[in-house]
Amino acid sequence: MKSDYIEILDWDTNFFGFKVAKLNLEISKSTNLKEIIFQLDKKHVRLAYYSSLKRFPEQFNLISHVDIKLVDKKVTYMKKEIMKSDYHDSITIYDKDYPESNMLNIAIQSGEYSRFNIDKEIGKDKYEELYKLWLINSVKKEIAKEVLVFSDNGEIRGLVTLGEKKGNADIGIIAVESTNRGKGIGKSLMYAAETWFVDNGYSSIQVVTQEDNLSACNLYRSCGYELEKVEYFYHFWINSSKDRYSNM
Repeated sequence: MKSDYIEILDWDTNFFGFKVAKLNLEISKSTNLKEIIFQLDKKHVRLAYYSSLKRFPEQFNLISHVDIKLVDKKVTYMKKEIMKSDYHDSITIYDKDYPESNMLNIAIQSGEYSRFNIDKEIGKDKYEELYKLWLINSVKKEIAKEVLVFSDNGEIRGLVTLGEKKGNADIGIIAVESTNRGKGIGKSLMYAAETWFVDNGYSSIQVVTQEDNLSACNLYRSCGYELEKVEYFYHFWINSSKDRYSNM
């Protein structure tokens, strides 16, 4: 069995300090999972990501020497026709080259339901660092086109990062400070994001969240977004042992 379905992820590997890969295949009941684990171990992969539109065959959870975790039910919402509206007076384009400290805290709060927070093998420090980097690189416009912020009395209370995926406008992080939720800030940021995208030539928009993040899902539906797809994300943690396959 060839192992070309194993894609080594350089950025993730460098970030976590151990080899991380992505599995680019569809796993079914007939799949030889032991062979996949063997190939991952052979490449010294410690963590592999796997995503599918289908739930993982339950019997595979009994495979030894690997810990398989369902860490996310990722939902994608789409709005195929976006319209321009007036910005809320408190929303502006963030024009600094580095996020303020409370922005970093808001970004961390946004990942509460993230697979990197749900999977405790990752560790809190790495999860928080990951979300800080996401915002930092968005502000630097390395992975986003723009960042909008909602301010109140000179303090930033919410933010949204604007990007593009497969030709669609894409909302990356949208988050409101935990103590300021329920005040309509999130909806104001959503409409401001749509207005920015219309002004920049986009007609459809998508946003991704976790199915368990009910407040986010409710926000998107209230803004006219429709569920596009649900994906199941798994983490394969490989417990390496050089001689365990001697009898295969």
